[in-house]
Amino acid sequence: MVLVLFGVTSGVVLANKAGTTTTSSTASSTTTTTIPLERPQAGWTVASSSSRGVMVDFRNIVVGAVTFRVLRLHARTTLLRWHVGSIDPNLSSRAPVDAGPAIDWPSEGLAGVVAVFNGGFKQSAAAGGAVVDGLRLVPLSRGRMTIGIDTGGHWAMGVWGSTTFPPKGFHPISYRQNLGPLVLNGALAPAAAPSLWREWGDPLGGNPLEPRTGLGVDRRGNLIYVATMGRVLQNQLGQALISAGAVAAMQLDINPYWPIMGASLHPLHANGGLFPVQLPMSEHSPTIYEGGWLRDFFVAMAEPNRWSCSWESPGLSGPPGPVRAQRLSLAGKGCRTTTTTTTTSTTTTSTTSSTTATPPGS
Repeated sequence: MVLVLFGVTSGVVLANKAGTTTTSSTASSTTTTTIPLERPQAGWTVASSSSRGVMVDFRNIVVGAVTFRVLRLHARTTLLRWHVGSIDPNLSSRAPVDAGPAIDWPSEGLAGVVAVFNGGFKQSAAAGGAVVDGLRLVPLSRGRMTIGIDTGGHWAMGVWGSTTFPPKGFHPISYRQNLGPLVLNGALAPAAAPSLWREWGDPLGGNPLEPRTGLGVDRRGNLIYVATMGRVLQNQLGQALISAGAVAAMQLDINPYWPIMGASLHPLHANGGLFPVQLPMSEHSPTIYEGGWLRDFFVAMAEPNRWSCSWESPGLSGPPGPVRAQRLSLAGKGCRTTTTTTTTSTTTTSTTSSTTATPPGS
């Protein structure tokens, strides 16, 4: 994993790229550099792991008298996709099936789903733009906090219009914006001040204390989702994100009906799986994303066990390019394995080899 960190006055961008194993040889010795595993961390409970190490972990954080549920996706072991809802954004009917209102099991199920969580505001809220699979649902807006997702399911977060977003070498297939930055450079953005609550959504009954959700990245590029069904202001959500390690973050959806999250204990490959790690008091089960949901959401999946193998999608001709389904397939020399069968008799010895694709998650 190579972590690319850009610090600028207008925003922070973090991006992750797949790690590699390097081998150097001389006439007298051979040195192999191996990739360290994602290790469990004190204060976090592991939800799922693979041969690469921890994929998803979680914890609770208390700000004031309110408890927040934190879900962390490790950048080196998971990948991400963004989905539209059945009624929002408004052009969702034109999105390819892989980005539709339900988990795309023929593609995402190959990798194995390990977490799901809600997206941002409705299109009518004018909170920012969105692009999925080359389809521009809403024009992107300068100054909005943006998460981009590339062909490998890696993510980057930053302020749209800053000189370093998206970062060089990052080839996005999807963007999702939602208001301005909530956290920048590890601190609350000035606009997150409690008195500016009107800039952070239209609360029910005019009461700014609302259930809120947010999304951020930490210094290692891990993705951090934070949610509470308690009633809080935007600055409290931002503080919870910072306490969880976020150095850049955005608010997602608010109000009691919309916060939804779930994490599985192992990769799920078909409908009917369980998401035992959930947001307490949420009005919906995360399994709602299996059959289709009204609003946009994110799906996290497991990378293959081998570091030299990864999941990738075809990509686009340019952002935004022509609409094209971004179905996943395996890529990398580690995705193939050679099986050797030896037969020995009293007169001959024969050896046959066959090469097959590595099963997902093996």
